[in-house]
Amino acid sequence: MNLTLWITAGLLAAVALGSGITKTFVPQQKLAAAPGGRWTGQVGAGFVKTLGVLEILAAAGLILPAVLDIAPIVVPVT
Repeated sequence: MNLTLWITAGLLAAVALGSGITKTFVPQQKLAAAPGGRWTGQVGAGFVKTLGVLEILAAAGLILPAVLDIAPIVVPVT
């Protein structure tokens, strides 16, 4: 069960981190031109960047509590 939790949390964290980095550091025009990214052209750049930062924090929140052994119960709840 513990291995399954780590694999699942790691995959979710990798997806959130990749998406967050993309939204934070790629220009909005390039995001809007990408497949599935048309919605980013309809909202403000600050909103997209804020979502990106929140996704990066979510990735850290999935991994760090268990790694640092600080409130590890947060990982399966998340």
